[in-house]
Amino acid sequence: MDASDLCPAEKLSEYARMLKAVGHPIRLRLLCLIERQADPCVSDMWKCLNQPQPVISQHLAILKQNNIVAAEVQKTRRVYSIANPFIRELVRGIIEDNPVPAEKP
Repeated sequence: MDASDLCPAEKLSEYARMLKAVGHPIRLRLLCLIERQADPCVSDMWKCLNQPQPVISQHLAILKQNNIVAAEVQKTRRVYSIANPFIRELVRGIIEDNPVPAEKP
């Protein structure tokens, strides 16, 4: 069996591009936040991740350029969702491995 039969080169290139785009800790944290939180906007993200707004915006731009996240305007807010099913499943796996601890009463 030839290795190209297992994984076509064009698909591997596409997956490599996506994995490179999400391969930064801040971007992975952003994706986890987007997946866990209903309708997160940029101000929610930079406050939650304790990062300056321009940093969050730059990382979101990379994710948008690679068609990993999508933005939708809702009234005065731009909210984000994970647009790529492969990345969404990857992020869900990360979340399952790292559940949020229950809050103490």
